Amino acid sequence: MAPRKGEDSSRRTESRSLQPLRPNAISKSAQSAASKRRPGRRLKHSRDTPSQSRSPLTGSSASPSVAPPVRRRALCMLEVLPVEVIELIFLYSLNLNLPRASPVLAAAISREHIYGLLIILACWDDPPTDNPFSKAMAAILAPLDYVPLTLDERSRLQEAVFRCRWCTMQRVREQIPKMMILTLHRHWINAGMVMKPDQQATLDRFMTRQEGNKSLVLEGKGKPLHRFAELLSQQSPQIARMAQLPGPHDYELHIKPNVLVELRSLTWKTSIVWPAIQLHAFPPRLLRGRSGGFTADDVTFLEMLRLCSNNFWTRSSQLRPDSQTLVDRTALHQGVTNAIRTSNLNAMTSLLKIDEFTYRFGSHNDGRATYYTIPSDHFLTVTRSGRDNPHLNQAFFEALIRASAESIPAHSPEITQWCVENMQLGEQNPPKYSDINGRFAKWLSDFILRLPAQIDYAHNTPSAQLFYCGQLDVMDLEGCRFLDEVLSPCREPLMDYMDESSFHPEHFWVDKQGNEPS
Repeated sequence: MAPRKGEDSSRRTESRSLQPLRPNAISKSAQSAASKRRPGRRLKHSRDTPSQSRSPLTGSSASPSVAPPVRRRALCMLEVLPVEVIELIFLYSLNLNLPRASPVLAAAISREHIYGLLIILACWDDPPTDNPFSKAMAAILAPLDYVPLTLDERSRLQEAVFRCRWCTMQRVREQIPKMMILTLHRHWINAGMVMKPDQQATLDRFMTRQEGNKSLVLEGKGKPLHRFAELLSQQSPQIARMAQLPGPHDYELHIKPNVLVELRSLTWKTSIVWPAIQLHAFPPRLLRGRSGGFTADDVTFLEMLRLCSNNFWTRSSQLRPDSQTLVDRTALHQGVTNAIRTSNLNAMTSLLKIDEFTYRFGSHNDGRATYYTIPSDHFLTVTRSGRDNPHLNQAFFEALIRASAESIPAHSPEITQWCVENMQLGEQNPPKYSDINGRFAKWLSDFILRLPAQIDYAHNTPSAQLFYCGQLDVMDLEGCRFLDEVLSPCREPLMDYMDESSFHPEHFWVDKQGNEPS
């Protein structure tokens, strides 16, 4: 039967639609589309772009909106392990380059409890001892299978940790109470010290961090401690043998929250100190400051490290030689210059305290008095910076003199001009400048004339420097002049400022979140 007219036309249309277009037909259709498109910049296509990839079925270009599938990198055997196993591998190796190997490993390891364990391992002072390791200590360090580090291992780890960006002031501060609790467990509780019930209850409350942000003095009786015998052997072998006799021996425990633990032997009149942080060296990057100066957190970090590592307590002879803190003085005085140029008095004062303490009381001095100086360029930098604020500018100059008055450059035209200008301020505006800038500049101009004699005197007697740890020697002639000509009658004599700080370590002993440590 012959097809009807409608069927014949539909079949012809269907057969024509299944056939591929001829080249000339494609070009005509393209020309027709191009003629209808609005005039403007011509579209550019590259054969190498993913949107122009060829279709495997028709050989024509694929749609630009369809992106080719992205081939994912196959994970290695280490990356497919459970997160808990990756953490244990990292804590066992202590290789801080492991998170940099891949994003998967970085995501598995970059966790708050891992940061905390690294800080504890790097900063906890745990010297060799025969006291056992308790379950309470293991709970604080979980999931770490703790093995004590040697001094060299801890020093290298600490240097690497402080270089990391995640090692912030807040994270280090959170771990300091835990390190104190570990020290108390290791050297008092696990040593089997027996205390009176009321004092035991006081210590128990202190260990929970729910109260007790004040210093404590507790008494106890216990076995002879090997560490005391080592100390006494340096004085007398006979006394050292007596110190190892069976007890009980009488001990005193002195605790300054987040600062130090001191164990005193009342029987043998000696003591051992464990700082809250065993700081091998101040981080050079923190000493230098940022390119734009020191932030408030940077200054707090400096003060926290200074105080919590016991770099302010002048009884440093009780510290072990391996707990003395090193400092890169080049980096530190670069930070002093940075602080002066950015008008940050708190940062400069903190740096000067660190420099003087570590210089005067370092183990290399063997307890001898040391003549301390700072770079004289700091005084010249003050005369060139911050002159728009005379009061603050004078405070910078006075802080430098309080650190080392003998370091003032003699015969400096810039300092002479600075003195003249500040004396003129006192004359032109007495109510505002005469009591501070004018009086100080007048004393300074006279002191510079007597400076050579003062330097000779201080060289021969280092403890007779005009200022010692920020304290004015009022018994000395120059000290009396400074007191009469600068401080009196409105200001008190300047005292030792090593323990003065805007940061108070004991204030964060109490756990604000109410988390009771295990």
